[in-house]
Amino acid sequence: MRKLVLTSALIAGLGLASAADVAGAYPYHHHYYNHCRYQRHRSGAIGAVAGAIGGGIIGSALTHGRAGGTLLGAGAGALTGNALARGSTHC
Repeated sequence: MRKLVLTSALIAGLGLASAADVAGAYPYHHHYYNHCRYQRHRSGAIGAVAGAIGGGIIGSALTHGRAGGTLLGAGAGALTGNALARGSTHC
């Protein structure tokens, strides 16, 4: 049961990271802006996945493998990881 919950939390976190970016739809003179935007998006996605995994593990450990604590920890970790990673990207 614990592996099923952790696997579902991982899949949910990866679903957040697969959001598409439309950087190619802008003219070329916005290249620098789009590159910076892409870097922040990418950093946020990586941070969200890492945060979801870490939060899911911590939530599972605190609630002894209960699904509610695992999912709550994964969600909070994903939001925190996204915010921290986006804030640390400097362009």
